[in-house]
Amino acid sequence: MTNTANSIVFSSSSVETMKNITISDHPVVNELISILRDLSLKPSQVRSVVDEISRFLAYESTKCLDVSSVSVIPVLRSGMSMMSAFSKVLPDVPIYHIGIFREKSSLQPIEYYNKLPKHSTEVAIVLDPVMATGGTAQAVITTLQEWGCKHIVFVSVLASAQAVARFNDTPNVEFVFGAIDKSLDDKGYLVPGIGDIGDRLYGATA
Repeated sequence: MTNTANSIVFSSSSVETMKNITISDHPVVNELISILRDLSLKPSQVRSVVDEISRFLAYESTKCLDVSSVSVIPVLRSGMSMMSAFSKVLPDVPIYHIGIFREKSSLQPIEYYNKLPKHSTEVAIVLDPVMATGGTAQAVITTLQEWGCKHIVFVSVLASAQAVARFNDTPNVEFVFGAIDKSLDDKGYLVPGIGDIGDRLYGATA
């Protein structure tokens, strides 16, 4: 595993040991994530770049799907920014929503919205642009497993090395990431990261 200026590049031997984790090696994805790191981008530009990255991740995360019982689940609020790309690849699958926010002091996930129907789909594709500590991801995975989902594909534009280590070899869960960042700061944000993606997407910065 080696470090670049902005993100981690895993060696081929390291990637081979992470059987349930796919990290995009597409140069366009890498370039788009570099653009996304520019905190001066306007909300419309942030949404556009995330949508472009999501198109690549949508094809990557669905290329081995061989079942008809599939749902797409964006994690509110920022997961909605990836929805357009996935709805083009999977135009007729049901879309359900889970709302989770991270409490700022404890960094613990708090679920505030759950619109899953009574009966689960066999496969759920979860959309959340950033995976930092992995706490939100774990909460979503637990909810979906309790719902009865047999296989989960979790898709993020950017994740931390800590999250990769946390979920490596998690049974019945696949992860597809655009890139991996080196570390987290004391507030639980990725370093170098892309800022608070939810605020950036919707122009809700303080």
